[in-house]
Amino acid sequence: MTHKSFRTSVFLLSVFLEISDVFTKSPQASQVCIIGAGYSGLATARYMKDYGLNFKVFEATRYIGGTWRFDPNVGTDEDGLPLFTSQYKNLRINSPYQTMEFSGFPFPEGSASYVTGTCYYEYLKAFAKKFDLFKNIQFRSLITKVKWTGDKWKVTYMKSDTRKNITEKCNVVVVASGEFNSPNIPHFEGQEAFKGKLMHSHNYKDPEDFRNQRVLVIGGGPSGLDIAAHLVNVSSKLFHSHHLIYNEPDFGGQYMKKPDLRHFTSTGAVFADGSTEEFEVVILCTGYNYRHPFLNHKTSGITATDKYVMPLYQHIVNINHPTMLFVGISKLVMTRLRDAEAQYSAALVAGKFKLPSQEEMFHHWLDHLESIKKKNHQMKDINLIGVENMSEYLNGLHKEAGIARMLPVLPSMSVFNEMNLLEDFLNFRDYDYKIISDTQYVKSYNPKKRPCLIYNN
Repeated sequence: MTHKSFRTSVFLLSVFLEISDVFTKSPQASQVCIIGAGYSGLATARYMKDYGLNFKVFEATRYIGGTWRFDPNVGTDEDGLPLFTSQYKNLRINSPYQTMEFSGFPFPEGSASYVTGTCYYEYLKAFAKKFDLFKNIQFRSLITKVKWTGDKWKVTYMKSDTRKNITEKCNVVVVASGEFNSPNIPHFEGQEAFKGKLMHSHNYKDPEDFRNQRVLVIGGGPSGLDIAAHLVNVSSKLFHSHHLIYNEPDFGGQYMKKPDLRHFTSTGAVFADGSTEEFEVVILCTGYNYRHPFLNHKTSGITATDKYVMPLYQHIVNINHPTMLFVGISKLVMTRLRDAEAQYSAALVAGKFKLPSQEEMFHHWLDHLESIKKKNHQMKDINLIGVENMSEYLNGLHKEAGIARMLPVLPSMSVFNEMNLLEDFLNFRDYDYKIISDTQYVKSYNPKKRPCLIYNN
């Protein structure tokens, strides 16, 4: 399909779909259903409560926190549900906490800028307690179907304790189920012949599980770099296959950089340069896919694949049915941006501003597609914002919805962190950041380990 014909088909589809006016009719009486109690879901719940809205959060597990809660189980949790968290032992956040806070809920003064994953999870729990969100969260409720009925959304969920299916009607649905729970598992030639263990980083828990083993890590993203650094001192040999261009540090004698994998053998693999290595374990650090199996594509007006979700206005609003909102879909952004998306969503439901016409929203979305095309990106990048475009995006949300303006220092801090991670990977977390004005920050070297300053009773 050509881009021109795609534009035409989109507008033809829009003729048959109407923008709901639920946002202007007694928003306090509307039932808002939020899917997921991770960072995005909690942020959305907080703002829904601030505006006095009637809402419920459906969380599949017994806990809040999403991917930030460590679970020792592999594959499935204690209720037999697919494991949604990718947390592992010894993890530290890879962005300064200031770029990962909720608005108006700062970390305690004196906290290390790069806290542990466990400490960040304590922060999420403290946030939920502070804003009294637990009473609005329905746990052990796995969403299985979301269907538009003509005037409302029918949301069906399974109670993991009773295995019963229950359906509720909602005026507004906010999808905040995250993007890091469905592993992307590529297929390599000959991998069926490999006799060792092949796993995704989603199931990686503890470096001690790999002590004295020969391990191949595939992938040069944040998880690939982090797990390689964790394993290099416990494995007998650590091979790392990736094509990332960065200032590669000295990982030590047990580390060996390898090019892309060509094909597996029964005991190892052959790489693109023709070299052969033997190993016992392969850890795929190959990223994650979108996963929205509960969406009814025929009625939702959404096309959702493992690589993209569309069409979305401002990366949030389902253009065909604007009473469906997404928080946490946009790619390559700092966590704090999810907080802004959450406030935008709540302000919309509360009737604090009106959306443009459906045609205007489509034009806005199509302009975004044009910009993606000009940058030679692919369809999988439809939901891409990128760290370099965050300020422009955030200013757009502020201008349209009147939400709190984010300090411009935060996007600039995030951009610098991305560069510093690639420049000095082994040491970039040893710096503390302090914001000194709306546009400036300073950093200081402080490699000393410090305890978590968040305490939950």
